[in-house]
Amino acid sequence: MKTSRNDQCPCGSGKKYKNCCQEKRFQDNDGNKQIRWIISGAIGFFMVLIFWGIFQSFTTDRPEMEAYKCDNPQCNQIHYRQVTQP
Repeated sequence: MKTSRNDQCPCGSGKKYKNCCQEKRFQDNDGNKQIRWIISGAIGFFMVLIFWGIFQSFTTDRPEMEAYKCDNPQCNQIHYRQVTQP
């Protein structure tokens, strides 16, 4: 049977459940707190790696590309190739 918020607390304190054990349910436990810190740190580390990778991809030099029309008469697309230095 589920305890309602306004029922007497099953721990025997004489208080209503909402003022006694319901509040304890949402408090931090030491074991869970360490695990949450580890998980939060790992997530933060991976987020930093992702942002660093995105930043690196935008800041690296890319070779110049030139557009050219394909020699195939049935191909109506424009292709790109690296610019050749003479």
